[in-house]
Amino acid sequence: MDPIQWPQHLRLVNQWLADRTGMKPYTRVPDKPAAMLPLIHTGLAPSGSLGRVERSVSVDIDVLADGWKSMNPLIQQVDSAMAALAGNGNQYGYVDDLAGTAFADVPWGDPSILRCTATFTLTMRPISQ
Repeated sequence: MDPIQWPQHLRLVNQWLADRTGMKPYTRVPDKPAAMLPLIHTGLAPSGSLGRVERSVSVDIDVLADGWKSMNPLIQQVDSAMAALAGNGNQYGYVDDLAGTAFADVPWGDPSILRCTATFTLTMRPISQ
């Protein structure tokens, strides 16, 4: 019997967003983010439930920009891409279902950088190797 492995959800989301937004998401914020705006940052969120057939995991997505003029279209792009992930996947796995929070304005620490954050919960099935 083949070993069972859960999809790599952060890699799955990063590749999905890169393919649909044309931007490579960062898993670590660059040293000088202001010079690279707008950008997408992803990270693992504390979450999850593990069942026999399905697993729920969450990913935090930060969108950083220098103003609302560039922030709003990127939020719409990321939201649309994530909504399309339910019932789809890529080489890193398949997502049965997806739920997410709305993007919220969260202080970044540098007043010249806007940050909006949302959390998306993916329901996935294991894949055989």
